[in-house]
Amino acid sequence: MEQRQGDKISTPTLVFAISSTTVATLPVFLTGALGVEISKSLALKPSQLGLLIGAFFASATLSSVTSGKISESHGGTFIIRLGVVSTAIWTLAIFVFAHSFLQFLVFLIFAGITNGAIQPAVNVYVANAIPRSRQGFAFGVKQAAIPVSTLLSGLAVPLVALTLGWHYAYLGTALLGILLAITLPKNANAARYVETVAAPKKTYKILPLVVLAAAMALGAGAANALGAFLVEDAVRVGWSPADAGLLVVLGSLAGMISRVINGHLADKRGGRHFVVTAQMIFLGSLGYAMLAFHISYLILPATVITYGLGWGWNGLFNYAVIKTHPQSAGRATGTTQSGAYIGSVFGPILFGFVAQHYSFNLAWYLAAASAVVSAGTMVLGRHLIVLRDAS
Repeated sequence: MEQRQGDKISTPTLVFAISSTTVATLPVFLTGALGVEISKSLALKPSQLGLLIGAFFASATLSSVTSGKISESHGGTFIIRLGVVSTAIWTLAIFVFAHSFLQFLVFLIFAGITNGAIQPAVNVYVANAIPRSRQGFAFGVKQAAIPVSTLLSGLAVPLVALTLGWHYAYLGTALLGILLAITLPKNANAARYVETVAAPKKTYKILPLVVLAAAMALGAGAANALGAFLVEDAVRVGWSPADAGLLVVLGSLAGMISRVINGHLADKRGGRHFVVTAQMIFLGSLGYAMLAFHISYLILPATVITYGLGWGWNGLFNYAVIKTHPQSAGRATGTTQSGAYIGSVFGPILFGFVAQHYSFNLAWYLAAASAVVSAGTMVLGRHLIVLRDAS
């Protein structure tokens, strides 16, 4: 068993975590970024595109909590390896067979189940392999995999979808998954950091986690609606499809930088992580409101705000959950992550329904309202944890 002293971080551990998370989430973010091309090809309505995104996250809830429990016992590495291979299989199936809405839906559901299993497993792996004094930074880097996925998805619009065709973006994801499965370190299970085991025991209570999961649902619902419909709405306002795809790249960079910096600051701050998370979500709501104005020149700053603040907090959030539940990292993050998936189901579906039957303006205002309520619920969840620790 390998023991790490001081503040040393294993680079292979972070590469293993971020690459696995990136591959697992690429199918859904590709679907959002390529929404214009996919909708034209398959004759989809906005509500159907939202249903595709929502189905991915809905299916992820089926495996999230179960994976967390198994990962606590076995370290999570086997689940991660199996998940990477499965993602490659389902994205290859999309490339070959997805020629209708129903076919696309079925393959995204299976890809979602795979993603739901991978995320808690990676959380447990990072919690075991990284010193507690650097876990804020580590989880910021791990969650930077999400904007890496959106960045690659945004680049796929001008580089792949508008040249070769949108199907080839999923073939690229399948090849990435196969390459990752081949190159994953064989000794990943050996990395366990003894300080995590020695952490002070805290009572496991489900109510604070349910409240935090609700906060995650509201915040993630707004953020994933952003990922699903930003490109399409920017095109409606007057942006070209290629430039609108680059908006996702810019937002992804803002999200990556935000998550890593916030993780680094969390290691120095030492507490009040849920409060900082709530503040970020609240400020992110301003970006959604800016998008509702439907003014072309506001879309650029709104993209930076929504990706950087409105969805740049989940690494810090996961770190805070694990820090307050050191003996049950898999179960705790599996529970809160299920909230993220539930929100990611209903967020894009409701957004697509409102946009189709009312207006995109109203849909963005509702996303802003969801973020505000998420921030308040996050503070309530923290209060319940403080009461738990005081009892």
